[in-house]
Amino acid sequence: MPLTPADIRNKRFTLVRLRPGYNEDDVDALLDRIEEAFAALQRGRAEEPVITASEVEESVFRGTRLTPGYKEDEVDDFLDQVVSELRAAGLSRPGDMPRPGAGATAAPVDAGAPVPPPPPPPVRGGSGAASGDAGAPRPPHGAARGAMTPEQVRNKRFATTRLTTGYNEDEVDAFLDSAEVTLGALLDGRPDRALLSAADVERVRFSTTRARPGYDPAQVDAFLDELATELRRHETGGH
Repeated sequence: MPLTPADIRNKRFTLVRLRPGYNEDDVDALLDRIEEAFAALQRGRAEEPVITASEVEESVFRGTRLTPGYKEDEVDDFLDQVVSELRAAGLSRPGDMPRPGAGATAAPVDAGAPVPPPPPPPVRGGSGAASGDAGAPRPPHGAARGAMTPEQVRNKRFATTRLTTGYNEDEVDAFLDSAEVTLGALLDGRPDRALLSAADVERVRFSTTRARPGYDPAQVDAFLDELATELRRHETGGH
């Protein structure tokens, strides 16, 4: 049965806690625009400025981790249905079409564009990202055995996701730059120069990607847990 403006307005998603979710305000704002689009279609006035299937596919939401957020797969499944109906109603950008064999809700590609090259190796990514980094430099003299070093943060790699939820790469990289500076300051005995605390790491939120590459959330979250533990060790004077 086709979606109606009331279906969009009354849609409810499960709230998740202590695991990645979508920022509620970001999702609700998108649903408001989608409702306007379906209302225009219902009035037979699709020429009004409304959201397109492509805009829905390319939407990006901030992620939640320690605060409540909408369950990601529920939001994704519902938006796939929205995209399908908007595309069926002709609300797509010119040249947009599903990827061959991917179904009506796949991310858009330009039919006249050249075939893209194979995906590059993951940036800050790699098959060993979830575990220790092979060949990582030894901790500086005086550092506790097993302590995380600035070099390990600088060289950290995460797998890249495509067509599934990922973390915004630029935001994660910028945060890790601050973490590298922080660890360097702490190991040099200059806590006044630290940019982050363990609490900052636990509270951090990254925008999520959906129709473009992003870092694997599970790998990033696992490393952030290690980083928070390391910073707390310095804060409490542990060894």
